[in-house]
Amino acid sequence: MSWLSLLLIIKIGVTILFVAAPFLLLPKQKLEALTKITAPNSVFFRLYGVAVTALVVGYAFGIPSAEAGVFPHGVVWMGIVSNSGASVLLLTYARGDKQNRALGIIFGLIALGLIAAMISPVGALQKVW
Repeated sequence: MSWLSLLLIIKIGVTILFVAAPFLLLPKQKLEALTKITAPNSVFFRLYGVAVTALVVGYAFGIPSAEAGVFPHGVVWMGIVSNSGASVLLLTYARGDKQNRALGIIFGLIALGLIAAMISPVGALQKVW
């Protein structure tokens, strides 16, 4: 398994666990309490969960390419934009919220890992084991 594949697997797991699943499965009241956003119904939360799930599918398509020794530029750029944007927003609006700060740091570290992969594609495709 390559370093890039491992990073993508971690990204997929973190995203499913902390973003997609909650927005798809939690009750509206819980999501409103977590996000401090009120909505007339749960459709906006669910739509966000679906959009994030679509990103996860995109990340998953990068793994076979990386394992075949082909650097998935599109997937990595998608990840850089998504993770760095999420990190900046979460850290900017955290305002003492430890959960948002922690997620902002996690997504920022993933963005840095993807930037490192873009800088050194050959290194990113090296096998971990």
